[in-house]
Amino acid sequence: MLIVNRLINEVITVLDKKIISSREIQHKFMCIGRMHRQAIENKIGTTGVHKSQHMILMHLYRNSGELSQKDIANHFEISPAAVAVSLKKLEAGGYIERNCALSDNRYNEIKITKKGKEVVEYSRKVFECIDEKTFEGISAEEREILTSLLDKIIFNLKQF
Repeated sequence: MLIVNRLINEVITVLDKKIISSREIQHKFMCIGRMHRQAIENKIGTTGVHKSQHMILMHLYRNSGELSQKDIANHFEISPAAVAVSLKKLEAGGYIERNCALSDNRYNEIKITKKGKEVVEYSRKVFECIDEKTFEGISAEEREILTSLLDKIIFNLKQF
């Protein structure tokens, strides 16, 4: 009987070691996030548009290409001065145009140019390619399970 108990304890010890800890899973999430961001930055970096500038271009593209500086600042929850710096660089690069509103000279209308739209369209293709590669070899059933598990994690985190 002593040998059986010792064997059971050894099996339990081995099983305990095979259980993946929450910390190890969290580390994998962070690693995936870093790798995904790096893959995007490597591809998008070739456009010559910085990440924050790129986000502004994407936002302009989604909003029919015309917004005010204040609209952009409000959307990204950053200061209008920070937006102004990015807009100045985007304008210098030919990605956007800024025009004073006819009704108020203090109000700039920001419009995405053809060159800016081309960057966004290229980026969308890059995102699709990276997404496809990310989930390559993962079946539809596995994706459903993963989505369900991630939804549970999101729900749990919302409790804080």
